[in-house]
Amino acid sequence: MTESNVELHRRANEAFNTRDVEAYIMYCDPQIELHSAVTGPGRAVYFGHDGVREWHRQFDDAFGEEIRVEPEVYFDLGEHTISYHSLLGRGQQSGADVRTQAADLCRWQDGLIVYRKGYVHREDVFRDLGVSEDALEPIKP
Repeated sequence: MTESNVELHRRANEAFNTRDVEAYIMYCDPQIELHSAVTGPGRAVYFGHDGVREWHRQFDDAFGEEIRVEPEVYFDLGEHTISYHSLLGRGQQSGADVRTQAADLCRWQDGLIVYRKGYVHREDVFRDLGVSEDALEPIKP
C-alpha cells in the first residue's frame, strides 16, 4: 500500500498542475485538514473540500494559470508521504517569475489525503515527524 501512496501523491501533484480543483479533490478526504505555507497572509489552514476549493482560489488569485509544482523527490513513510518540489509561477499583479523550493507532507487513509501540510523550509517536515531524512530512501518523481 505504501508504494501506492507515493503514486497517489504524484497524481495529486499532477492534478494540482492542471488547475482543475475538482480533479485534485478526488485525492482528498471530505474532512481533509490542509495547512498552506504560501497562501493567505502568513500560514493558512483549510478544512474539507470547500477549504481545498478556497486554497485553489487563492493560488489562482495570486498566480492565475501560471502556478505549478515540479517534483524533485518523494519519500515513503507508510501512511505519510513527502514530496520535495519547486513551486513555479508568475505573479498576477507583479508579473514576476517565482521559483521556490518547498516540501509537502501528506497523511493518507484509504487512498485519500486526510492531512496535508506545505513547508517552505524542507528540513521542517522531518523535524515535525521526528525522523531523519538520511534514514529514508529517496524515490524519483
